[in-house]
Formats: sequence, C-alpha cells, structure tokens
Amino acid sequence: MKSSPRPVEHLAKLLADEARVDEKIRETKAALTLVKKKVSESLAQHYIGMKEPRIQMPEDLMREEQSYERLLQALQDMKSEIAKQIRPVEEQIIQANVDHLRQSFSQESRRLAKCLEEIDDNILACRQYLQDYDRIRSGLQSLNEKLAQLGADSLQITDGLPTMDLGEIIRQRIDHLRSQGKI
Repeated sequence: MKSSPRPVEHLAKLLADEARVDEKIRETKAALTLVKKKVSESLAQHYIGMKEPRIQMPEDLMREEQSYERLLQALQDMKSEIAKQIRPVEEQIIQANVDHLRQSFSQESRRLAKCLEEIDDNILACRQYLQDYDRIRSGLQSLNEKLAQLGADSLQITDGLPTMDLGEIIRQRIDHLRSQGKI
C-alpha cells in the first residue's frame, strides 16, 4: 500500500497549528498571570487603604481576568481539537508503515526461502556430480583395462571416493577447501 504525501502534509500543518496554539496559550497564561498580579496588587492596596474588612475588586480588572480565562479556555479547546484531527492522520501513517514493513518482511522471507531452495538445488546437483564422478571413474578404469590388454602401461586414475554418502562427501570437500584456504 502506497501512502500518499497528503496525510503527512496534513499532519505537518496540524503540528504547526498545534505549536502556534501552544505559543498562544503560553502568552495568554503569561498575560493572565500579569492580570492576576495586578488584581492582587490592586486588592492589596485597596485593602490596606480600607478600614472595613470587606474587599471589593474593581470590575474592570475582574472582566479583564474573565476575558483572559475565556481566551485561555478557547485556546485549550483549539488545542484539543487539533489533537483530535492529528490522531487519525498519525494512525494512517502508522498503518502505512506497518503495511510497508509487513510487505518488506514478506519479500525478504521469500528471498530467504529462495536461498534455501538454491542451497538444496546445489546439494542435489552435487549428488548428480557424484554420480557423474563415479561413472567417469569407472569409464577410466575400463580404458585402463583396454590399455593393459593391448600391452600398454596403465595410466594413473584418481582415487575413488571413500564413501557414497552425500553428506560425508560434502563435509570432506569443505574440509579440503578449508585446508587450501579457499573458504
């Protein structure tokens, strides 16, 4: 499954929007903290100047604080909405990655099976070569016998294999190649 770049672009846009919202939230929190500080200072000054124990908060400061709190809540809601929009895009990207990895795994598994199949084919080819070796060696022995019948000296023939066990012969040939430094 090929993933289109649209979900990725959409995710990037949403992440950028989320970063902007986070920045606005930080700015609003800072402004709200400043307003709260002003309100606290104003109340402290007002309370110090009052002889009555009742505190009255100036209405404009209360409205300003409420305004900032509503703005902060709106920004938090926007952030939540962006997160809701990002979630499906992230899930699509994750699913596309999972599908791609599974497809890659499947392809590599087939390649691995093909390697074993090739090894098996080569082992079976070795069996054919062993049969050819035995047949050719027998043919050379027959030729040597004919030479002897004609009064000629026999020629040297390579020694026969000590066994016809394919596994044992392969092991011996591997040992032989190792002794020559070829493997």
